[in-house]
Amino acid sequence: MIEFGKPTIYTKILIFAKFQLNLTSFKVATKRSKLAAAQEAALAGHGSNGGHLGRSRGHYLADKMGGPNSQAGQPPAGGGPTSLFILSEDNIIRKYTRFIIEWPPFEYAVLLTIIANCVVLALEEHLPHGDKTLLAQKLEKTEAYFLGIFCVEASLKILALGFVMHKHSYLRNIWNIMDFFVVVTG
Repeated sequence: MIEFGKPTIYTKILIFAKFQLNLTSFKVATKRSKLAAAQEAALAGHGSNGGHLGRSRGHYLADKMGGPNSQAGQPPAGGGPTSLFILSEDNIIRKYTRFIIEWPPFEYAVLLTIIANCVVLALEEHLPHGDKTLLAQKLEKTEAYFLGIFCVEASLKILALGFVMHKHSYLRNIWNIMDFFVVVTG
């Protein structure tokens, strides 16, 4: 019989798979950002005004945050017309959440949280009759913090990308489906 509140081997496998997923997506995102930096450097050699192609600094920052871009009015990749039928593409909350979820330190923090959660789950000992060692009791208290961090991550991604209705929304990515399942079952 599975007791709620105790991580089962199934939960541990899902969290390890989430770790592998985030590590893979982080590697892909790093390669994409290096490619984007190389493309921008190549364009900077052909433009004027310090390589920003005549744009002001504020507009350049808006490009990075998912605001107006130089791609003839196309929405940035990963966005839809609205998020949760409330936040439009131009909404400041949605722009900042997209900026946050694409920010490399945020990705590092999530990855480190997943690693720490894997370590905590690996250190747990399951003794007969529900007995717990002192270490297991202390480690059990950390699970609420991990769950809170994962819920914040999922919420930010849902706000930035939309939940399910748009082409690049949160639940249209297979990795995010697994992520959402881990958060909901946590």
